Amino acid sequence: MGAAILIFVLFVWLFVFRPFDNSAKHSENHPPYPADYAVQMFEDQGRAHIAAGEVFTDYNSRPPTSGPHGPALSWGIHNTPVPVESAVHNLEHGGVVIWYNCDGGPQPLDEAACDQLLRDLSDLVEPRVDDGMYIVLAPYTMMENRIALTAWQYLDAFDEFDQPRIEAFIASFECKFDPENACR
Repeated sequence: MGAAILIFVLFVWLFVFRPFDNSAKHSENHPPYPADYAVQMFEDQGRAHIAAGEVFTDYNSRPPTSGPHGPALSWGIHNTPVPVESAVHNLEHGGVVIWYNCDGGPQPLDEAACDQLLRDLSDLVEPRVDDGMYIVLAPYTMMENRIALTAWQYLDAFDEFDQPRIEAFIASFECKFDPENACR
């Protein structure tokens, strides 16, 4: 049993956190996020770790941008809802989490429009994750908007796919907050 846990931890460390991967193309200069976009900054709720499966309900933003967090998610595209507590851990590691809600916005999207939104977001996220950037894409139904971009303490929410806006957020915030040197 102990050996299986050790192998699992080693696997996560090597393939999720990529400690020896120097090829990652993380954002380095962090240009200012354009003032045209309605980014919000929230108070830092700390970096306490909680047990896997433990739920924290007192985040100061929706989706959350800091606070208690559980085990991190793998970087990339998640087609089913993920524990927000885990996504917050990804934010602590310098990541950007892109959330989508096909029922959000002025009116819910029909199935074809939702599929198109997911394709557009996936086409933007996948090559960047393949290049080693720290990005998570996941559905989140607990928000009014259709799309939300989160980084540690930062949130930008809007209703229509906007590739330049998403790219600007990633450039401005991916690996900007990195207290554990996950981005190296």
